Amino acid sequence: MTTSMNLFDLSDLNQRSRLLWLAVVSGGLTSMTFGVMALPVLGQGQFWQFTTLAMVTLLSTRLAFSMPGEVGTVSPADNFVFLICFFFGWPTATLIAGLAGFVASWRTKRPRRECLFNAGLQALSTLIAFSIFYRLLNRELPVPASSLMQYQHAQGSMEWMLISAALTMVIYFIVSSTLMASFYGWQRSESVGELWIQNHLWSSLHIFVGGFAAPLICLLVHSYGPLYILAYAPVMVAGFATCRIYFDKLETAAGHMAEMQRLHLATAEALATAIDAKDQTTHEHVRRVQFYATTMGQHFGLSGAEIEALRAGALLHDIGKLAVPDYILNKPGRLTPAEFEKMKVHTTVGAQILERVGFPYPVAPIVRYHHERWDGKGYPEGLQGEAIPITARILSVVDCFDAVREDRPYHRGMPRAQACQLLLARRARYYDPKVVDTFLQLLPAMEYEIARASGLSDPEEIYASPRASSDQPAETPTECNGNTSGSWPVVDETHYLSQIKSAHSEIYALYEIARTFGSSLNIDDIMAIFVNQLQLIVPFETCAIFLSNADDTVVTIERAAGENADDFLGKRLNPGEGVTGWALANRQMFCNADPELDLRVLNIQTANYRTMTAIPLLKDGIVIGVISLYSSSIERHTADHLRLLETISEIAADSFYNALNHATTQEHALTDPLTRLPNSRALRLQFKKEANRAIREKNQCCVLMMDLDRFKAVNDTFGHQVGDEMLTGVSRIISDEMRSYDFLARYAGDEFVAILPGITEGALEELTSRIVNAVESFSVTVRDQQRADVGVSIGAARYPAEGTSLERLLRIADRRMYKNKHVRKDEYVFEAGESGAQVLSVRSQAR
Repeated sequence: MTTSMNLFDLSDLNQRSRLLWLAVVSGGLTSMTFGVMALPVLGQGQFWQFTTLAMVTLLSTRLAFSMPGEVGTVSPADNFVFLICFFFGWPTATLIAGLAGFVASWRTKRPRRECLFNAGLQALSTLIAFSIFYRLLNRELPVPASSLMQYQHAQGSMEWMLISAALTMVIYFIVSSTLMASFYGWQRSESVGELWIQNHLWSSLHIFVGGFAAPLICLLVHSYGPLYILAYAPVMVAGFATCRIYFDKLETAAGHMAEMQRLHLATAEALATAIDAKDQTTHEHVRRVQFYATTMGQHFGLSGAEIEALRAGALLHDIGKLAVPDYILNKPGRLTPAEFEKMKVHTTVGAQILERVGFPYPVAPIVRYHHERWDGKGYPEGLQGEAIPITARILSVVDCFDAVREDRPYHRGMPRAQACQLLLARRARYYDPKVVDTFLQLLPAMEYEIARASGLSDPEEIYASPRASSDQPAETPTECNGNTSGSWPVVDETHYLSQIKSAHSEIYALYEIARTFGSSLNIDDIMAIFVNQLQLIVPFETCAIFLSNADDTVVTIERAAGENADDFLGKRLNPGEGVTGWALANRQMFCNADPELDLRVLNIQTANYRTMTAIPLLKDGIVIGVISLYSSSIERHTADHLRLLETISEIAADSFYNALNHATTQEHALTDPLTRLPNSRALRLQFKKEANRAIREKNQCCVLMMDLDRFKAVNDTFGHQVGDEMLTGVSRIISDEMRSYDFLARYAGDEFVAILPGITEGALEELTSRIVNAVESFSVTVRDQQRADVGVSIGAARYPAEGTSLERLLRIADRRMYKNKHVRKDEYVFEAGESGAQVLSVRSQAR
């Protein structure tokens, strides 16, 4: 059962080669059946001659050999088949030719289905050629001859016999070589004409020499005796040996060329993978693109040279990125127009580099045009439609699909369905519609083959997890709707690629850190970016950033990332405590220390680390803080890690120092130094926020203006120091009466302004009453047991009912406040305004 399946397993043949196999095998079996049915009756002498020739024919198959490239078999049995045909006629020759073809292929260890094909090919070619031969001979004879001996007895023309024999050899060669070249060419998606010229054309020497000599030997044997058949041996040996020597030399040359091509491609591949590592692209990306592209090329029936060009182009299409700066290649955000123009040069630069290499197939056009668009809006030349080489159109589709599926520094990988939708959305704009449709049709089979060769059960895992490593490439070809492609190669990520990738990751991380530090003065943003970039180049499970307080006596963890981050955040250390405290006190890095020394001081018991490194942040001799890295996945940080930490710590110290100073300056700029309340500048910023919120929520907010009564008398009577104490106390009193989300600012002198979002009339009245009572109950004790006290006058205005700008609302509130300040009454006065009752307060002694 297994042998039968091996004989007839045609699953990896494409449709054309499968149909040809069926036709030739069927035709050969039919020819051999006709031969058996038409076998002549042989006398005793003829029977032994036939048996001897048949045995010699089958034994000669031991000398059979495969053509270079495994595209057929050459055997001396062909010459003996010619003798049998001339001696005994085409039926016997057809039967022996089929058997010899099968045995010769079997001996050269061809696949079983190819043994059947060669058997059918030999039988069919013999039937066609020699049935024509005897038809030509019998045109001049009154009685048909079934062998050359009968033709000689009938005194046929020698000249006509030789002409017919020559024509027969040509027909036999054309039929057998064309069918064989077509089968192997279609099977491998190679050019049938090129295959025929390179291999089968030269096998004609063996066919023609033996074929022309065979009828002459038959005539000599018939005329002078059977020993003259030995004269055929040197002729046959000369023709066969010449053919064998030629093919051996051709195979040696082909092997040498293949080895040179392998070295050529291996050199190109090494360069391509190094470039991809520089671009932070995985080695698997170019491998997958190469596999997708060559499979697509075979499906479209491209020539062997175009397939090889796709194979090399897939590896080298981004070689021109050597001319593009790393910060552009790995920029997380959108490229600027100038940066995009710089990126475009990689197509022309790559093509110029490859033109100097001198590939024997058209690689440079693939690289030059793989960013052209179907609608003509691509680059570098704006080619449109089918003016773009088909190889470049194929590469652009498969490269886009694989690139968006993979995680890169500047984007996260897309799911398979989303990547397919992207291709469909760009179909007929960016990409050739036929190429997109074909790729999506073949994609499941191609992904299955990649996953199978990578040891993955689910094709989705191709982009989600590392591939299984293997020392040997997969050898079984895959079927993609009838098209056979090369197997998916499984290659380990080598150490040198990791070093290149690490080096450029380091450059990119340092660039991003420096760029962020230079563009931001927000300490939280700086710490977040610092941690994110640091983990790309230095391994750790937890990073803690300790910052010093004003007196440098203690450090607090202001930022923690990674495992157990919540346990670390907010913890404090004194100089000398633990590893971090030692680094703080001694202002030196402490490398690969025992993490328990820190964890005990920080009272963290859930963590389990193997090593830690603490590096101080120093600015002009001042300790700003300490960066501590805790690791459980490594035994120790390497010298490269420590070198990077030293470099980064210098950059971080400058940036942290500037950010902290900026935060202090910004705080002073927005804060009243006496009362510590926000100042008028902060008031304006807050008003914009509250006004926007009121518009979004379709609500109102109230601006409250407050001015202290009798404050000038306090200053004049008791001095400014008491006045400052009064302002500080009153600001605290007013703040305590307000809601937690209300905003209070010292506006100027003894004036305060509050912003009250969403407050109702009733709540406003209650609030102002509490503020007035609280302020009037407050006093400051001065000399001689005297007490200084003040009152407060309040005016209000509403946004947006009475104004949309802060200045207008302040003017309205100020007018209402001063109007009531001059009213000398002991009760509260309520003035009706356009927006409702506005609360105003005074005291009878108000000034």
